[in-house]
Amino acid sequence: MPIYRIADLNILIEPLYDSTLERLKPYITDRTDYDFKIKVTQNDLNDFCTHSSSDSSPQSAENPFILTQICEKTLKFYNGFFFHSSSLMLDGEAYVFSAPSGTGKSTHTALWRKLFGNRVTMINDDKPIIRKNGDKFYIYGTPWMGKADIGNNISAPIKAVYILQRGTENIARRVEPGKVFKQLLSATVMPADKENMSTLLGLLDEFFSTTPLFLLTCNTDDDAVETAYSAANNLAKRN
Repeated sequence: MPIYRIADLNILIEPLYDSTLERLKPYITDRTDYDFKIKVTQNDLNDFCTHSSSDSSPQSAENPFILTQICEKTLKFYNGFFFHSSSLMLDGEAYVFSAPSGTGKSTHTALWRKLFGNRVTMINDDKPIIRKNGDKFYIYGTPWMGKADIGNNISAPIKAVYILQRGTENIARRVEPGKVFKQLLSATVMPADKENMSTLLGLLDEFFSTTPLFLLTCNTDDDAVETAYSAANNLAKRN
């Protein structure tokens, strides 16, 4: 059974459906050891569908089931958490954009690709994982990349995080995590048990104590990119 390299972890995954195997294929590694194993059973998927808010079949539920299992183990054992966002790498650093679905994350990152061209590589357009590695936090591509299926099996240290809001003007202002805590929690997977919830809150606190967080009100002009980019890089120069 193949082992997959996801978020710098070697994971043995045993899915049931060929469509899932195809999605996982770019992440196959030649390693023979693994950090943990995920075995999917039909009962698992039936139960997942029963408790899911969407009307999904067992086949369509397999990918979100596997991602959920990976996120739970990453949080519990490997200093990482899921963060619903569109993320890109520019000049070796990651810029992360979070907002509710339909706000325009993908539209905004498309502007970055248009403006910066080959300097930009998409990491993941929807479902990346963030992990602490040494004294830095990195964002990782995963096989699950949203409707547009845009992303790569890469990682980068995070330069800045933006919470997007639609607006007529382009304004990026530094914001404290406590002011947007509800939005931050809605972008991740909330653990059911107190111990893992405490772990998540501790990671979020550490992450945002070292990573600039901006509230980005923007339209769809190129200036939206200049505003976001300048906010993070001007801050870095001052520091």
